[in-house]
Amino acid sequence: MPISHRVRAVLAWLLGLYLAQLYLRMGWGKFGGDTAWTAAFTAWGYPAWFRVVVGMIEVGAGLALLAPPLSSYAALLLAAVMMGAWSTLAHDLRWRDMAEVAAYGILLGWIASVRWRARLRRRQVIEA
Repeated sequence: MPISHRVRAVLAWLLGLYLAQLYLRMGWGKFGGDTAWTAAFTAWGYPAWFRVVVGMIEVGAGLALLAPPLSSYAALLLAAVMMGAWSTLAHDLRWRDMAEVAAYGILLGWIASVRWRARLRRRQVIEA
């Protein structure tokens, strides 16, 4: 039996809330000057300023996950960031972390899909 559109929307909203708080916390942690993130980004070969850019994207997109009109775009943007994180972790052969980041990327893709379909359904109803 297929899951109704309403159930998908509620699940996407709940998952979006969880992921929003996750990315807000993770992104905010990248703003401090003397953090573990600074050392990690340097060890991975990225310039120190890049962690701030990633942090800004995570915080901004994390907030946008909470706004239904923006949530599909935010989810896609965060999924792209997760692809970059996955490739960085793959370089270090950190398999468990790669699996976790891949799961976040898949969940973000699902949220984007649910929100996008809902937007298309609303547009069809308005045009009809």
